[in-house]
Amino acid sequence: MDRKIRILVAEEDRIFFKMVEDSLKASGDLYEVQEVSSGEECLRMLQTERFDILLLDHLLPDGSGLSWLQRFNEMGIGIPTVFVTATGDPALSIKAMKEGVFDYINRSAECAKAFPFVVHRAIEGYSLMVEKVKLQKELIETKNFLESIVEKAGDAISAVGLDGKVLYWNEGAERIYGYGKAEVMGRNLMDFLCPRDENLRLEEERSMEDIMARVKKGEVVPNIEVKRCTKEGREIITSMTISPLKDSEGRIIGASRMCKDITHLKKAEERLVLAERLSSLGELTAGVAHELRNPLAGIKINTQMLSRKKDFPEMEQKLLRSTLEGIEKIQRIVDEMLHFAKPKAAHFKQEEINEVVEKSMGILQTKLKKGNISWVFEKGARLPLVQIDVHQIQQVLINLILNAIQAMERGGTLTVRTFPERGTGVGIEISDTGTGIPKTYLKKIFDPFFTTKSEGTGLGLSISLKILNNHGATMDVASEEGKGSTFTIRFPIS
Repeated sequence: MDRKIRILVAEEDRIFFKMVEDSLKASGDLYEVQEVSSGEECLRMLQTERFDILLLDHLLPDGSGLSWLQRFNEMGIGIPTVFVTATGDPALSIKAMKEGVFDYINRSAECAKAFPFVVHRAIEGYSLMVEKVKLQKELIETKNFLESIVEKAGDAISAVGLDGKVLYWNEGAERIYGYGKAEVMGRNLMDFLCPRDENLRLEEERSMEDIMARVKKGEVVPNIEVKRCTKEGREIITSMTISPLKDSEGRIIGASRMCKDITHLKKAEERLVLAERLSSLGELTAGVAHELRNPLAGIKINTQMLSRKKDFPEMEQKLLRSTLEGIEKIQRIVDEMLHFAKPKAAHFKQEEINEVVEKSMGILQTKLKKGNISWVFEKGARLPLVQIDVHQIQQVLINLILNAIQAMERGGTLTVRTFPERGTGVGIEISDTGTGIPKTYLKKIFDPFFTTKSEGTGLGLSISLKILNNHGATMDVASEEGKGSTFTIRFPIS
């Protein structure tokens, strides 16, 4: 310190003050001393001037030194303080220390002689304390800042120990997986996030063991695509990056996991691939259908002419009728192929989706009763109007409901639900309790000509999907063998 050290002495005993002053002078021209004899004067001086240290008597004419020190602290006056006691009272000294006193001395010639040393020790201790408080504040602010970023992140961020048990779980993880922090802390992630299927679970556990072996070596493993199950039982796809988690000494004690829900992205990619495939097949189908149509019409006319002749025996007449039925079936397939390749132009109007669903279900009332199928329509309230071609959307709904009826050969329950979708969009969910769709078929059901029905053409879902694409809508399917299927249509914001 280049300048002089300014010392404020609040001391009523003039003899002790003189001993302190003489001791400071004997140490060199380093100090500037200001004397006051009361707490009130001391307060006034501290408010108007800057001092490096305060020597405070435990007993002043207008109150105890401890009381005045408490008042200084309440007013936010921070200064390194040395307390003066009469005979070295330990209990009083402890109270003074709790108020922030750095040192204390008793009123004696020996303590007065050692005062310069006490001054420097108190100033250095105070500087260290101020720096420590500053660093602690910065550390807390940095910790809170980073925690707020991590805690509020949209992605799922978690940390696990080397034993696989959860050490940290942020709000993003709660939103994506549905499990609250209290539900997962201390548990193994494999216990509740792995796929339900036992084979998939074992495969996932082996994969994670390999990944953790790499992490334990200090490796970051980025962008791993994995399937996970939410608390509600919904299967999602996440992109996960796993990094080593280290302690203060740099030892790896676990792994941090950052996961992004990419389910919608993967479904969008699948829809794009399917749309491109449907477009190519549409062009091919249109060409084939046109090529078939003309010769088929000629074959039909010739067959009809032959069937009108009365001189054919009964067996030949039966063969001609069977041939006509086959030709008409081929014509229906050709018509559907053309409809798939070049659907009719849509006439869009604002429609109330609940009314469209009710009319579609009304058309199939007889089939539902005949199939011993009970049905439930859960209407969404206050749904916005949707911009659709009502006849085309009815065609889609009737096709999906017919598929559901056919999947419930022994009866069951059909549930149709409408709901608001992402603000001003609208969704329709059609669920059955039928046989379900095998996993190996799920990705093929929208392919043209794919069917498991003996009488089907395999174009119903392809045409439905194409209609919905033209409406800017999407269709997803979830199914479990033996339990049923759910088709979900989502219309965009009008």
